[in-house]
Amino acid sequence: AHSLNTETDPVRRGRWIREKLLAGRVPDVPITVDAKVPEDHHKTLRERLEKVTSAQQCVKRHRYMNPLGLPFEQFDDFGRFRSREALEHAENIVGKRNNLPVYKTLPVNPRGALDGTGTAALDGEVKDAFDLIDRLAESPRVRQSIIRHAFRYFMGRNETVGDAATLQEADRVYVDSGGSFKALVVSLLT
Repeated sequence: AHSLNTETDPVRRGRWIREKLLAGRVPDVPITVDAKVPEDHHKTLRERLEKVTSAQQCVKRHRYMNPLGLPFEQFDDFGRFRSREALEHAENIVGKRNNLPVYKTLPVNPRGALDGTGTAALDGEVKDAFDLIDRLAESPRVRQSIIRHAFRYFMGRNETVGDAATLQEADRVYVDSGGSFKALVVSLLT
């Protein structure tokens, strides 16, 4: 999810994780910033992103997204696993296979970092998307965010202070049932 038609988008992927799973917030793009990734047909998307997002006006925002989205660079824009990124440009063609161009590749760097889980043992550097996913799955904050989203979906509204007992009970039922989404929904609707 959150890829473009012909390339990945680690920034949007990271923002989604920060806001939807970790219940965090990413500051808005300042109106003075032209948010474009520079073209360089000899570098990976990660390398090009790091160059442009390290600027002072960008780093304040991207530090919340990039470390969460970059581990998913090990998946292409179709979601297929990859260990190398093709540098798709005419000057990088090294041959043909089945009448299609074959491009020069560079290794994918899937390292990232996780913070904001609410559990110090889960926060820190991650080696790849699978490590990130495993840690997110262990986070009580992520679990509570999912329960909050389920509440909003099934109740058709945002939660209020008066819904605290319902949310706490749904969380207890979810944990006690070993992670049963069905038990969670039944708890919310009863």
